[in-house]
Amino acid sequence: MANRGQARPLRIGVLDLGSNTVLLLVIEADGRVIRDTSRITRLGQGVFARGALAPEAALRTRAAIAEFAAEARSDGVARLVAVGTEALRRARDGDAFLAGLVRDGLVDAARLLSGAEEAVVTVEATRQRIGRDRDALAVIDVGGGSTEIAWRERLDAPIEGLSLPLGSVRLTEALLPQHPVPTTDLARVRAEVQRVSEPLASALPRGMPETAAVVAVAGTATTLAALELALEPYDAERVEGFELATSRLTVWAERLAKLGVAERRELPGLEPGRADVIVAGLLVLEGVLARLHARRFAVSGRGVRHGVALRVLAGQMVI
Repeated sequence: MANRGQARPLRIGVLDLGSNTVLLLVIEADGRVIRDTSRITRLGQGVFARGALAPEAALRTRAAIAEFAAEARSDGVARLVAVGTEALRRARDGDAFLAGLVRDGLVDAARLLSGAEEAVVTVEATRQRIGRDRDALAVIDVGGGSTEIAWRERLDAPIEGLSLPLGSVRLTEALLPQHPVPTTDLARVRAEVQRVSEPLASALPRGMPETAAVVAVAGTATTLAALELALEPYDAERVEGFELATSRLTVWAERLAKLGVAERRELPGLEPGRADVIVAGLLVLEGVLARLHARRFAVSGRGVRHGVALRVLAGQMVI
């Protein structure tokens, strides 16, 4: 699906097709953001149990992509690309879904990212704004279907990364059938996060250095910051770089678990479409931060779409 004959564009659009959310970034060659928007479509609905996209989820997501593509074209993008992540990696029809977007002219090209690629491009995007003055850096991206962790232990060390099959949608569908969430179900999720994150503990047995910048990106983290700040409406500038103690994760997970989905939707800062999966997302972030031995972390809205855009603009990724 790559087209290697394209000249480097002056303005590009990147669609990040996540398990829970579709995100669109339109960016200039100098890095100036023209448009950055998102919509929850739950593309990963049922995919981790069935191994295929649910027809209704595919239709919802295509509709959002069509709308976002029209917006990107109106912004004058020279090239619009789409990248798929965990839901499309797990779905046997994931490649066909991406191919259909290109065939029908919704995007110019599309590509399925590996978990390792997803981790690395997220670090590249994040360190442009947060942690660039630190030698050690770790970035956590809790998605709907998987969680990517990437890190650099010192300035001259290569970026390393892991993709873990832990996600807010995935764990909610498998282990959290009731809302409010019983304490026994919370314990099951925490045990599953502990079990599945063991490779991270093996890779970083001492965790990250105390001086490391630890950054959590994507919807779970930005929602947590918005809840902490009681933002209504959402303010990306106030969220970007906001720091929290890791103990706040446990406080919010326990508080939200005691509420039904409808009650959570009434809280300032909580995007309604995320109300049913936020508890699982927070528990994943809680467990991963514990593996990193991190006491505090910063939040960023920069993620896969920014990293892909930077690589494409630099000629390092041809899609």
